[in-house]
Parts: sequence; C-alpha cells; structure tokens
Amino acid sequence: MIIDNPFFSLIIWADRTNTMYFRDTLASIAEQDFPSYEVIIMDQNPYGEIGRISGEFFPESGRLNYRQLKKSEGRAYALNVGLHFARGDYFMIIGQHDRISPDTLSKYKEIIDEGKKQIKRAWDGTITETSTEPEVLYCDMDEIRGDDRVNPHFKGGFNKWLLMQDNYIGEFICLKKTLCRRVGFFREGLNDADIYEYLLRCVMENAVFYHVPLLLFHRRMMEVNDMAVLKKLLRDSYENHVKVAKAFLIKNNIDGDIVPDGQCRYWKIRLNGDDPEKHKREYMLLKSRQVRVLTGQSKKIMYAYLSQPDVGIVGVCFRGPGMNIDNCGYIYDTDGIIYPACYGKPLFSDGYENRIILTQEVSMVDFSYCMIDANVYQHLKGFRPEFTERDAILDYCLRVRQSGYKILYVSDVVARNAEKNNDSSYISNGALRERWGELLSMGDPYYNINLPMGIENYQLY
Repeated sequence: MIIDNPFFSLIIWADRTNTMYFRDTLASIAEQDFPSYEVIIMDQNPYGEIGRISGEFFPESGRLNYRQLKKSEGRAYALNVGLHFARGDYFMIIGQHDRISPDTLSKYKEIIDEGKKQIKRAWDGTITETSTEPEVLYCDMDEIRGDDRVNPHFKGGFNKWLLMQDNYIGEFICLKKTLCRRVGFFREGLNDADIYEYLLRCVMENAVFYHVPLLLFHRRMMEVNDMAVLKKLLRDSYENHVKVAKAFLIKNNIDGDIVPDGQCRYWKIRLNGDDPEKHKREYMLLKSRQVRVLTGQSKKIMYAYLSQPDVGIVGVCFRGPGMNIDNCGYIYDTDGIIYPACYGKPLFSDGYENRIILTQEVSMVDFSYCMIDANVYQHLKGFRPEFTERDAILDYCLRVRQSGYKILYVSDVVARNAEKNNDSSYISNGALRERWGELLSMGDPYYNINLPMGIENYQLY
C-alpha cells in the first residue's frame, strides 16, 4: 500500500560535534519545503549544548525529539535508539555535519506517492504495469570542502553485485518503517560499516531500492591534520567493510574470495567456479570467429558467475586499439540506441564510479563473446527474428531482465574483437521502440541521466 502523505523521521547522531557545521546541518533541515517531518537528535556529546542549539532551530512543539544518550556505544547504538523513538513512515539518516537540499523531502515524497512503476513485458509479449512502494531510497551527492561544493557523485540504479564490492549507495539513506521491522536494528561493533551491513541485510530481505537521480545530499569532508591518524581511520573502516562483505558471501552461500585494494577504494569479489566442461548443457558460449580472448580460463571464470541462480547472461571487457577500452557492456538511450560503455578509457583504470574495474549488473553486454544460461534461452525462445544485430541483442537482454535474471559484466575477462558490426536497420529499431517504447523511455536503469549519453559516457566534463 502506497502511503499518501509520508511522515519523515530525520535521525542525527551527534558525537564530537563541530557546532558551526552542526548549525549548518540543522539550517538545511529547517529550510525543507515539505513540512511533514520530525528531527531526532541522538546526542553523545558530554554537554547539553547540542540540545540548546537544536531547540533554537526547532522551537515548535512536536518537531524536535532530543535525547542525551547515557551510554557512549557508537553510531549503531545511537541509531537504534533513534529508530525506537521515531514516529515516521520513513526514517532518514543524516550525518551531523552534512547538508540536504531544501527540496529533498518533497522530491522523496513525489517518489513515494508515485511508487516505483515497473513496466513488465513477459516473454510472450504480455504487458503489465505494477506500482511498488520504495523501501530504500538514495540519491546523488557531492562534497562540501570549505565553502565549496565539489566532486559530484552521479550514481546508478540499484546494483546488487556492485554493492557487494563497494558501498556506492553511501550513508545518506531513507528506510521505510515496515522494512526496518523486517530487517531489525543496526549491528553494533562494526563502527562506520554499520550502515553498509544494514544495506546488505536489506538486500537479503528483497527490499525495493530506488535511486533518486538528483544532487540532494551534500557531504561535508572534515579535515584531519595528522595523516597517520587519517590513514588508520581509513584502514580500519575499510577492514570493517571487507569483514561485512565476507559475511554476506557466507550467508548467501556464494563461493568467492575477496581481493583487497591497496588504496582501500573497494573490495573485489572473485568467484570460485566448477569446471564448465562438466556442465555443458547448462550454458551456451557465444564467440565470434574474429574474437581473441586474452584471459586464461575465461570460460571457468564466466561460468562461476553464470551458475549463480539469478544470473542469465555473463559478458566480458573488450579491449580496443592500444590499451584502451572498446566496451565493458553497453548502455542504451530512450530510443533504444546502444553505446559502448567507457569507450576509449584506459584499460587498467577503475572507470567512473568503478564501472570498469568491478563486476556488476548492466543492461547489455557484447554478444561477440559471452555466456548465456541455456534454460533461460529456451524459455524465452531465443532471439526474435523481427530484430537485427544490436536490436536483437537488446531485445533479448530486456526479456532476460524482465524474467527476473541479471546480466553481469565480468571485469576479470578481457577479449578483443578485430571486426565490429552492431549496425541495425531503421525498420528493426522502429519495431524495437514499438515493443519496448514505454520501458525504453524510463532510460537505462544502471546509467545516471545526469551523465552524458552517447559515445562519450561515464565522464564529467
């Protein structure tokens, strides 16, 4: 059931607080153009100054719920106390020094009111439209350094495999109350990996994630003068996140290893797979004659991912001229025209938001070398004859996703294609738009609409 007029509980944990920045945070909340909210302050500072400042911004009765915590047990404990007292339909977690845009709550309200429209076309052509209530909402963000807003982060739609290796969603999240009842409280003892662990538990509960492609959150970057202290903080945080990711693999019976990153940016998962020669009936390996595979044991690597129960297609990274990327999958626009993701970028770079370096869900991969699930192929009755080249591939990928399966780009396998021909006829593209027009109009779910669409994608000018 969609909530008609959602009430938000904004929860802030205050600890070792910079009062100037804290005032800035409260000012951004007080400027909200949607009035249906409360502010819950969980104060872990030793004095009562935070309560006094909070009262200055929210003097009206019922708006502010200030709590001086008796125990100093960290953020998870504070958030759990906040959840206990929260009266809202949605719980929004905000950092004590961060800012939100004045229209944040109203934009979230629009999403919640509308629900998440999912246009589904079954393999037999039947169209259904459902409305699903968002349970986890997140948005784009930038950073506050001094008086300037810099480094915008334009995120993609919900991507389980990317989240398993990098908390790209971040810590500014909005959770539906009924979801919190299912998931439970935040786990204590994880320090600043507690929110990441909670997100992974939301994944296990099949929560509905929704990305709001707007720069609504502004994270303040605090200066640390002692570099040794900063490095230790980053290392401790990284190790806690890796610990959480390993636990997630174990709980979900995913046989894989985590390869640490020396710069503590992400934690790369590599699956351990069985010999694909023993399972030839379970997959179809598509390989064009002109393709040269540059990675050893590529079939074993690909099959390890395809054997996951929710994966229908596995594609690889294609190297172009020199040491540059030809594609790491494809993105599509609202007309169903496809573009090679990260074209021309350095092969050994991470890519925008780790698009090149990390295995993740995509809308379409390069079919000149890929592995597809044989049962899914038979169920969908293969490629449709009315489409040609790229349209036939995109149509098949859309049907795979609509059937509940994921399409994975696997970064650990690299191939090269001497000849490329993804051209499609005008008639074929027209037929594609006629069949998938409504879904295509919603855009590529894994690509942010704020980034340039076309051959120069995944970059900021």
